[in-house]
Amino acid sequence: MLKRLPIGQQDFAGLIEWNGIYADKTKIIYDLLNLSQYVFLSRPRRFGKSLLISTLKNLFEGKKELFKGLWIENNFDWKEVPVITIDFNRGESEDFVGLKRSVDSVLEKEADRNGVKLTAESNRGKLDELITKLYEKTGEKVVLLIDEYDKPIVDHINKLERAEENREILRNFYGAIKGCSSMLRFVLITGISRFSKLSIFSELNNLADISMDKNFAAICGFTKDDLNEYFSEYKDAACEELEILRDGLDEQIKFWYDGYKFDGKTHIYNPFSMLNFFAKKEFKNYWFESGLPKLLVDFIREHGIDIKELENTAISELDLNNFDVTKIDIKALMFQTGYLTIVGKNENGKYLLDYPNEEVRQSFAAYLLTNFTDQKYGNHDDKMLDSLRAGDIDGFITAVNALFASIPYQIIPKENENYFSSLIYVLLKTLGYRVASELSSYKGRADAVIKTKDSIYIFEYKMAPTTALEGINQIKIKGYADEFAADPRKKIAVSIVVDKEKRCVSEYLKEDL
Repeated sequence: MLKRLPIGQQDFAGLIEWNGIYADKTKIIYDLLNLSQYVFLSRPRRFGKSLLISTLKNLFEGKKELFKGLWIENNFDWKEVPVITIDFNRGESEDFVGLKRSVDSVLEKEADRNGVKLTAESNRGKLDELITKLYEKTGEKVVLLIDEYDKPIVDHINKLERAEENREILRNFYGAIKGCSSMLRFVLITGISRFSKLSIFSELNNLADISMDKNFAAICGFTKDDLNEYFSEYKDAACEELEILRDGLDEQIKFWYDGYKFDGKTHIYNPFSMLNFFAKKEFKNYWFESGLPKLLVDFIREHGIDIKELENTAISELDLNNFDVTKIDIKALMFQTGYLTIVGKNENGKYLLDYPNEEVRQSFAAYLLTNFTDQKYGNHDDKMLDSLRAGDIDGFITAVNALFASIPYQIIPKENENYFSSLIYVLLKTLGYRVASELSSYKGRADAVIKTKDSIYIFEYKMAPTTALEGINQIKIKGYADEFAADPRKKIAVSIVVDKEKRCVSEYLKEDL
């Protein structure tokens, strides 16, 4: 019987009983349990963290029947031990009752589930009391699983005062863990961000962070081998539906949904996107808007960040791993939330970041364009693309200026020097930029490459008072067209100069290469 696609299924027991596909991660989980008493894992939303938490919960509760046929079935000491699961997606809405009351709600539900009555008043006191009473009641050390530990902070990243207030509440709450060390068997904390240990887990000096550990890179998400082993029949169905051969399908799946490299090497496919793709058999955006695009775009707008600087960019390991709510590095935040991934290292040992795949690349550009113009993506791109296909650069520039003129003044940040720079960049990308970072010229790369049936347009944009001629010269001197030398299509260099004061393309040149 064909196993089902567990889209959105985060409960391990429910998944197994429903005959859903489970890519066996239990060998990696076993290794995790032998690594450290305290473990931390950062992954983007919808990447399987909650399923991992649920798997561990059922494992420690001794439900061996659920693990039939999995690696760990015959490699684990099956004995029921008390488990506390704290999920910051559960409980009462923090927006309505405040974080302290929301945490109280989660703890009280866990106490009820375990047959324990809490009398302490503070969050920290209740966690301490719950661990202590479960240990005394069962005589077994307690397993503590915390999912989305940072949600109350990340959700308010653009509201500094609220984020700092929540951080202090959580720091005090998590402080109870160390004092209960002798009663705890294993602790796993998962979340999106990797806030500095000093700012959140100052008392957990021996917290093992496996977020970028090569041994645990595949603990969440699907590898290529997972797709071949567990989804072979779904691949066959997709090939039939799309009228494509298996090699072609694999290439397209890789292009759209592969590319996450949390350790810098191991390729991970987005699990939420893959499940949806196999269900609908259509290459499109599935994960993107389930992440945090609005939060990131609001942050980018508010801080005047140039979008161009976020692609194919370098960052130190220290900055990538640790940041504080009062001093956030947008590149680190985009990496941790899944919108950028590691593509290599530069000569200085810094990590190189870029978009992981076409789903994120295309969707983020479209989302940015909509946010920056207050208009639905797609209202102007057809005219621009039609002009390019016809070789009509004048018509293309006219369409670009029509878009600029339609932007309401009130949505343009007054002090944002990078607004129009970012706008023209994402506009060009939404029109068909398809050059991956690995294919960039050794001297750099063009701002956009747009391919039509007859031509390859190589774009460079500048901000006034720089001239269009300088852009044309840059394209030629740096050899941006070199990688397309074997392509028979006409190569056309296009240089655009944007005047942010006049809100238009003030000058442009084109030249056949």
